[in-house]
Amino acid sequence: MRKFLMLLLAAVVLCGLTTPAGAELPKAPVKIGVVLPTSGAIAYDGGLALNGIRMAVDEINGAGGIGGNNIELYVEDSAGVPATAVAAMEKLAGMEKVVAVIGDFGSSCTLAMMDVAQRARVPLITPVSLAPKITEMGNIWMFRGCDNSAMIAKAFTKWAVQEKKVDKWAYIAINTDYGRGSVEAFNADLASIGASVVFTEYFNQGETDYYPIVTKLSASDANGLCLFGETVDLSRVVAQYHEMGLGGKMLIMDPTSGTFNEKFIELARENANGIVGASRFTAAIQTPAAQKFVADYRKRYNADPEKYAQAGYDCTKMVALAITKADSTDTEKIRTALAAVQYEGPQGKAYFDEKNQLIIDEYIIAVNDGKLEVVAGPISAR
Repeated sequence: MRKFLMLLLAAVVLCGLTTPAGAELPKAPVKIGVVLPTSGAIAYDGGLALNGIRMAVDEINGAGGIGGNNIELYVEDSAGVPATAVAAMEKLAGMEKVVAVIGDFGSSCTLAMMDVAQRARVPLITPVSLAPKITEMGNIWMFRGCDNSAMIAKAFTKWAVQEKKVDKWAYIAINTDYGRGSVEAFNADLASIGASVVFTEYFNQGETDYYPIVTKLSASDANGLCLFGETVDLSRVVAQYHEMGLGGKMLIMDPTSGTFNEKFIELARENANGIVGASRFTAAIQTPAAQKFVADYRKRYNADPEKYAQAGYDCTKMVALAITKADSTDTEKIRTALAAVQYEGPQGKAYFDEKNQLIIDEYIIAVNDGKLEVVAGPISAR
């Protein structure tokens, strides 16, 4: 019996030594979850991020998948509601057994999902959520695959104050973790460069009547209006701002670029011209990687990509790269590999810092005759 066990052990060791590289990754589809709003007030914006994710998956699968395995996407609709996002995350991690999740869009939803990711030990990467505290809470399973409000503030405020002489700022911001977190981050930066904040008002997602807020704004002495929100809400803010005759009174700024997409320009029309902001990506960036992405996206969707589509695309590519490097569907190995990823995509070179915050550069963008133009950059956001 002892001789038999020794022979069996030797056989196991021999098998281990001759196992080909990559064998740890099972020959089966690689399951990746997605949680984004595909219904509700920010469905349009969530759909843009999903466009980028689907495009990346098709490219990866078309090139042979991950170790010969295709990616299978499991998409859940959060509708922009934190409780729904949590239920979606629990379903993906518990029932579908995905190895990573991309989501959510709004910071409040992502913050709500983080505990589930930690308990289930599944890497969660947000392509869009900007609230700085997401990567300040010590959750090693949480990654941010985009910039954050503090990084954007650092890149944008100095430019706006020095180049555009905006020294009295007004905010109209969405009443969410993203909106309030962005105002806090910008206030901290403005105070350090000698500018002041003279007006702050918040609105609820999906609100249609902004006349009371704009009426209060008209009585302020602000020379710059800073907007934090998403496409449809901000198109209403800008329309009512102009209807009340405030056009030209102050510079309209969209530092987190919620308006820099074709839908906003279609809704706002000539009122979009002159808006300036910051973005990690726009179709006007002239690097070879950016222009290839733009051409491929146009061919597939007959439209220019913006930062939400780019972020969905890049997050998917980074997750796939991490699974490839981990050579495994073990979520702990994938998390470790993702933290060490060195990636170069349409937005440029990127990597995660010690808090799983993606480090990337910013560009200053302006709308001119209905088109997005790069005014300055790339600017370091560190």
